[in-house]
Amino acid sequence: MINPTTPKSSAPVEQPNPMLPAPLQRTSVPRTPLAGRLPSWIGSAVWIGCLWVSCLWVSSLWVQGQDPEPGLNPDGNTLRQWVQELGDSRFEVRDRASGKLSKLSTDQLDPLQELLKGSTDPEITVRLSSVVAKLKAERQQQIVSGFLRDPDILNDHGLHGWSSFARVAGPSRSSKRLFLQLYERHAELVEEALEDPKLATERGRKVLSRIQDSEIRRTEGDKSDGLALLYCACASQGDEDSKIAAMALRILLRAPYNQCLRDPQSKRPIETMMEQWAGTIDGSYEQTTALQIMVEANLSPVRSLAKRMLLSYDSNKNPATKDPNAPREPNEPVDPIEPRDIARAFQVFFKFGKAEDLPLLEKWLDNTDVCEEISSLNPPGMMVPRLVPRPPIPGAPDRPMATVELRDAALLACMQIAGMDYRLHFPTVRNSALWGFIPSSIALNTDSEAVRAARLEAWKQRPR
Repeated sequence: MINPTTPKSSAPVEQPNPMLPAPLQRTSVPRTPLAGRLPSWIGSAVWIGCLWVSCLWVSSLWVQGQDPEPGLNPDGNTLRQWVQELGDSRFEVRDRASGKLSKLSTDQLDPLQELLKGSTDPEITVRLSSVVAKLKAERQQQIVSGFLRDPDILNDHGLHGWSSFARVAGPSRSSKRLFLQLYERHAELVEEALEDPKLATERGRKVLSRIQDSEIRRTEGDKSDGLALLYCACASQGDEDSKIAAMALRILLRAPYNQCLRDPQSKRPIETMMEQWAGTIDGSYEQTTALQIMVEANLSPVRSLAKRMLLSYDSNKNPATKDPNAPREPNEPVDPIEPRDIARAFQVFFKFGKAEDLPLLEKWLDNTDVCEEISSLNPPGMMVPRLVPRPPIPGAPDRPMATVELRDAALLACMQIAGMDYRLHFPTVRNSALWGFIPSSIALNTDSEAVRAARLEAWKQRPR
């Protein structure tokens, strides 16, 4: 009979090895009934809640020991006390005073600036300077926002330079945006009016000096420097000793200073200023350089300068035809306009000309002054520019000379303005991305009077 206490399996029982550590014995833990246990998340929530209440209680005790939140407009004595606390020997006092001052409104900027001027403590000076700079930036932003939004164009909102800037650029919203570009690097031109031409000359020379220093130090320039120089050149009109307009030629000819001329949102005020600036420039080199600056910026007032050059040109004073030994007349310019400069003016009319310019251009259709002279070389069709005719070479075959006369360039501009197909009459013309056409491409041999006469007749017979 089987004993009920005997194991069912008759396999031998493994004896423990006395050389090994005794195995850990599992102890039974009495289990709590399910109804008496709480979920773990409830305990965590209770613990966090207790911690949060404790933090609130401690912080309330701390706040009770602090000063009340400062107002935005404290009286003078309170303000002076806070400034003195910036130099306290205790860090927490200094830090607390800095926090109070940083919360002030811009209405307190002026008294803070006065206190900063009278400060002799380095710690107060450093901390108060930071507060003043912050309030200055806030006030500047408020003024600029109000200035741009105000429908009253003439209201300067404390930016006193707006009156003189609007006088040279025209009062408009685009002029306002252009004017504010000066604020970061030339704040004095924004905050101070340039009603006196001599003061404008002085400011312009400072701008030139600043540009020169940046070039010497190899620091990066900015387009606002070019705008400031152009503004001073326009505002200095009336000062006979001012040379700012001519000095600006070299600056406005290159980047980054000429980038201010190419802002599409401010094109109208820029054109207004450029027309005034170019009106003060005389001399062959200066005027052709100004033409190049305005053509590169695609500014239409270049027509005014080109027209002035045509009206002031006198072929009898052309250096190429005048005797160099003859005495110079008292009123004769030292640097008279040459025919090649007049060719540039005709290129301007080719690109920007209007129907109202035709009567002036037609007066040049019989002008035979040579503005360019070239000699053809093999292979046929290749031209090499020559300013001085090549002397004949003994024994060498004669090379035909080709010339561009002013009447050629004038007629081409007339045909372009009138909408004629000028390529029927100028089949060799080549386009120029900057000036519209290349003068040498319309050159004719010296015996081409019949071609010029046919072109002129076609112009006269054009449908009107």
